[in-house]
Amino acid sequence: MVKTHLEPSATRYLAALADADRTAYLTANPWITWSGGRASFDWGDFLTHVGARKKNVPSFDTFTLAAPENNLFGVATTKARHFTQWSLRKATGDDGARLDADLPEKIDLMNPMYFIERQNPGRSRHWFIRVGTNDSDTSLTVVGNLTAGLENLGDDVNTYMYWDGGHGANQDAPDFITWIRKVSGYAE
Repeated sequence: MVKTHLEPSATRYLAALADADRTAYLTANPWITWSGGRASFDWGDFLTHVGARKKNVPSFDTFTLAAPENNLFGVATTKARHFTQWSLRKATGDDGARLDADLPEKIDLMNPMYFIERQNPGRSRHWFIRVGTNDSDTSLTVVGNLTAGLENLGDDVNTYMYWDGGHGANQDAPDFITWIRKVSGYAE
């Protein structure tokens, strides 16, 4: 994660700054080493920089069934259901509790890795994936795993993590349009 995604993101961010701004940023963030036009740091220091995650365990399959994700797995007669055995067992106190039989298929439908690992021949072969490095809602490993899975299939994957960008960061819309033109062959 650090070498493949985070250090390149920090490098691109810092290289784009004016010298005085880069010096000020590095002074405020001494855990980053800037040498030869490249940023380097370790995972622990990065985690300290980002701070605490907003979502704790379990953040999606809550014991109270109050998360919107629990509603996603509801059925006609039940508004919300547990979709992980762990939360179901913790919520009910029953170490033998089992998920409803229809849930594994529904869970697969919500997981892009399910479709990627099956080498779905109808999937896109071109991907533009973005996330902010300070996104404390979405784990950066989601993007890392998605990217690696698609690249392992030989897909064209354009992944970038916006340095210090938060949840839903969108900092290169013109690059996205350029990428669409390249991939589609469409030109104005």
